[in-house]
Amino acid sequence: MSLTWVIIGSIAQLMLAFFLFMLVVFSAAGIANNKALKPIHLTPLNLSIYLLPALCLISAGVVIYQYRNGGDAQVYWWYLVPVVAAVVYLVYVTRLNK
Repeated sequence: MSLTWVIIGSIAQLMLAFFLFMLVVFSAAGIANNKALKPIHLTPLNLSIYLLPALCLISAGVVIYQYRNGGDAQVYWWYLVPVVAAVVYLVYVTRLNK
């Protein structure tokens, strides 16, 4: 593992965390204001406000921890976890908005 890529990836994860927070806030608010949603549909939206940015921080933390303890290059795949979660969120929001 390279320290340069760990730093670049961790900074990118922090930027992604802020972006995902704003994305969830505005998309969830837009959907909640336009439709009368049941609590079962509002719960994932409310949890996503905290969960998606937290996944970014957790994945960056795991990569940094593994770098300090001699992890190999496969640890970089942890950076993909928030991206997959964001895609799942966007699919859910798209289907909920229809």
